[in-house]
Amino acid sequence: MSLKTLKKGEVLYTEGEKITNVYLIQSGAINLCLTRNKKNTDMFQVGSTQILGEQVLINQNTHTTSAIATTETKVLEIPADAFKAQYETGQQMFKVIIKSLVERLKTATADVKSSRMEKDASPCPEDQVAKAFGVIFHTANHKGEKREGRVVIDWGLLRQYSQRIFGESLKRLEQSVNLLVKLKLAMYEMGKDPDDPEGPEMIQKVHFFDLNAIENFFEFYQYYYFKGGKSEVLKIEDTVITILGGLLACAENQPLDRFGIVSVEFPKVVEHFKNELGMNFTPDTLTRLENKGLFTKRRTNSNNDVQLQFELKEFIGFHKNWRVLREVDKWNEKGFVDPSEPEKKPVKKAAAGMSCPSCSAGITAEQKFCGECGHKLQAAA
Repeated sequence: MSLKTLKKGEVLYTEGEKITNVYLIQSGAINLCLTRNKKNTDMFQVGSTQILGEQVLINQNTHTTSAIATTETKVLEIPADAFKAQYETGQQMFKVIIKSLVERLKTATADVKSSRMEKDASPCPEDQVAKAFGVIFHTANHKGEKREGRVVIDWGLLRQYSQRIFGESLKRLEQSVNLLVKLKLAMYEMGKDPDDPEGPEMIQKVHFFDLNAIENFFEFYQYYYFKGGKSEVLKIEDTVITILGGLLACAENQPLDRFGIVSVEFPKVVEHFKNELGMNFTPDTLTRLENKGLFTKRRTNSNNDVQLQFELKEFIGFHKNWRVLREVDKWNEKGFVDPSEPEKKPVKKAAAGMSCPSCSAGITAEQKFCGECGHKLQAAA
């Protein structure tokens, strides 16, 4: 036997892998899931004192799910052969009871697996995204306490109210809040459990810094998800988010006209994209935004300076919403959200050599399309 420590997100074993060990979880938590099309479909979560790999007792040779640590987890590894040998030395009555329980668990797991595969059982399915964040907004807005520009709510109250009133999954709720913490739209307040003052620190309250951003996101999502012909807006492209972020950086501290339109000097935009983002600002750059429903306008002022104009509030709203949606996509791919993981920052500069004329990502002579932005490339001479 040996003690193994898993980091958050580390895989203990994968679906279809031969069972060589039985694992006793000493601390932490393990998510059992199915992996389909690079997405993890949650089955259920197991924690301290529970066993994994017990199927060897009924002569099952491979794991039927993958096991991924959702926090730092310690497991005691017991060789499968040694575990079976120990089982065989037990009293007959206990052997019958244990085998019956393992068989029943196998049947229940198969039923859950079948149910999950019949529908989209991603951690946050497309038709549940708006609800997950709408529940957080309405609960915090209704039950939270307003303090100096933020809303604070007891963690237990948020969980209880969300589940009892809205029927929201506690696991989905927790991961949704993790996502908001990761984007710095919320913060956990940690502390000791009053009933266990000697125990570890636990989440006591959640501070929401911008409830309006959460409300805008779930309304944005439900509008484009249920509006026919608008789903393209919900397809996340890192390049488009980078372009939008670059334009907003150029517009920072610029005055607005009475219609909320901001004007930025076009040469400064081109220079910012080249120097800060490593991107060539081409006509296709703005076309990519237009394909998502965001439009800009060029105009020449009285000094014959070319300016780029756009509605600042609209661009800020789309940028915030796409950042949240990008993290939802990552959540569905990984199966959980790590609030301590830094948000992906745009790094677009290509290494020395050939680069895409649209986004400046590195390319090779053999490529027909840019792997980053999809731009059609001319054949190399």
